[in-house]
Amino acid sequence: MLMRSLRMSFWVLYDHLGKLLLVNLLSASVVLAPIWYAVSVFEGGSFRRTLFISIPMVLATLILIVPLLQVGLIWMIKEIIEKHDGSVKTFFAGIRIYGLRAVAANVFYVFCALIILSSIWFYGGITAQVSPLLSYSLGALALWLLFFIMASAVLTLPALVNKNCGTADSIKIAAVLVIDNPLLITGIMAHIALVLAFCVAPPVLLLLSFAPVAAMQASSYEMLSRKYAAIQAYQEKTGKCDKKITIDFGDENDEYLCRGFRDLLFPWKE
Repeated sequence: MLMRSLRMSFWVLYDHLGKLLLVNLLSASVVLAPIWYAVSVFEGGSFRRTLFISIPMVLATLILIVPLLQVGLIWMIKEIIEKHDGSVKTFFAGIRIYGLRAVAANVFYVFCALIILSSIWFYGGITAQVSPLLSYSLGALALWLLFFIMASAVLTLPALVNKNCGTADSIKIAAVLVIDNPLLITGIMAHIALVLAFCVAPPVLLLLSFAPVAAMQASSYEMLSRKYAAIQAYQEKTGKCDKKITIDFGDENDEYLCRGFRDLLFPWKE
């Protein structure tokens, strides 16, 4: 499923590069503008202005603005996957429809991450002097929990826009999917980390940062949807609860899955 997810996300970006570049440029500009101002305030050397302007502005951008933009992009890419076409207007519609729920989910994950990070610091620093083995064991468990939280965050927004459910339900769906598909989510997270690593270069950040991540999120959720739809159809037909079945992802009938490297080199050939 990982290779199918990556293939779908690549061809989605390739086929609709123009509009996705435009939305990515808009999203990156909206994020960079307040961060640039916050950095300029910080470079001014005023501790009070840094404390009350720079830090809150950066946090507000990352916690509130980024999920708004990302959920709009995922809603737009969902339309592209389903209809093989999409509009920039869908991006703004996604923000309007799902924005508040997306922000609430992001606030939840940030809150959980802060609690886990503080626990890791506590176990590794303070309690390690009293009981090293127990402290490091609890610290390792906290690290795994942090990884689980980050993995769930990858699928929460796709679950939100596909199920049109509440914030809590989308978080639950994402958590269950991560538990049932750890290898797929780990692979998607690794590729997202690779994209974000390249985003340190300003041209990449402006043109291809938000869109590739959203494409991988939406594509991986689409593959999971097809997987569970096939399993459900099999169970309804046979009455057996068997998840280890051969799943038809519809590669031959999906233009995002039936193409390969040859189609990239020779797009004019059938």
